[in-house]
Amino acid sequence: MCLTAFVMLAFTCSKQQDKPAQTQNSITIRDYYGRDVTIALNPRRIVSLSPGITELLFDLKEQQRLVGRTDFCLYPAEAKNIPSVGGISDASLELICSLRPELVITASMVSKQMIEAMEKSGLKVICLPEQKKAADVYSTLSVLGEIVGKKDIADSLIADCKAKLEQITTNIPQGKKPLVYYVAGFGAGGDFTAGGNTFINDIIELSGGENLAKQIDGWSIGKEEIFFRQPEYIVIRKEDAETFKHTAPYDKLSAVQEDRVLAIESTLTDCQTLRFVQAVRLISQFIHKRE
Repeated sequence: MCLTAFVMLAFTCSKQQDKPAQTQNSITIRDYYGRDVTIALNPRRIVSLSPGITELLFDLKEQQRLVGRTDFCLYPAEAKNIPSVGGISDASLELICSLRPELVITASMVSKQMIEAMEKSGLKVICLPEQKKAADVYSTLSVLGEIVGKKDIADSLIADCKAKLEQITTNIPQGKKPLVYYVAGFGAGGDFTAGGNTFINDIIELSGGENLAKQIDGWSIGKEEIFFRQPEYIVIRKEDAETFKHTAPYDKLSAVQEDRVLAIESTLTDCQTLRFVQAVRLISQFIHKRE
């Protein structure tokens, strides 16, 4: 899943998946909504209602199984060649059914009511939730690997990701952590950031920074808090950076005036995929002034 659609769609709490129970031809998984879902292994036709799931299937080199995706499944670029079924929370049931999927994989932005509607239409649906820790991407990838019969490739990808992450984190300077503010939304509609119970908070901490909003549960923050704390560094999506830097009152923040704003590719932080390591690296290099 991505936050790209907008952060306020992600005001849900995640539940840990139970360890899957597997037989020779099927796997049973307890999903986000507490349902024990038994899935036939190696489904040939999959519809993904999660940009993160779509990307992970590409990582597993199993994109040929994807017969449908959402408007927000835009990475990698080849994903755009897969027919879209619409949005995430408002995907078209008619379009999904027309693609004759053997399995529909969703994330928690898809309501239980929508899942029940898909099941009433005869579809097999599993909801793999977003998590609060970056490393929980590993468990999602592992489950997908089991579903599509590529557990060995999933294990290899996970090991490689862990090694890259360790290389970054072991080289982070010790001492006081720089104060980082992540801008998820701003302007007349309110200010939004990544609270302490979010995936992005974990990315900031892995980068060796202190999240300005770590005491917040959720996404909403007041301007008074931002200006009182005066973040040393600001991280923001590339598409929002220039507007933010030239909008009052944010242009008065010392980090903006002193050009300590990192514009980052939104899918690195918004989507729960293995590319979170790239976000950790970029933020770590920026706030610790390393090459």
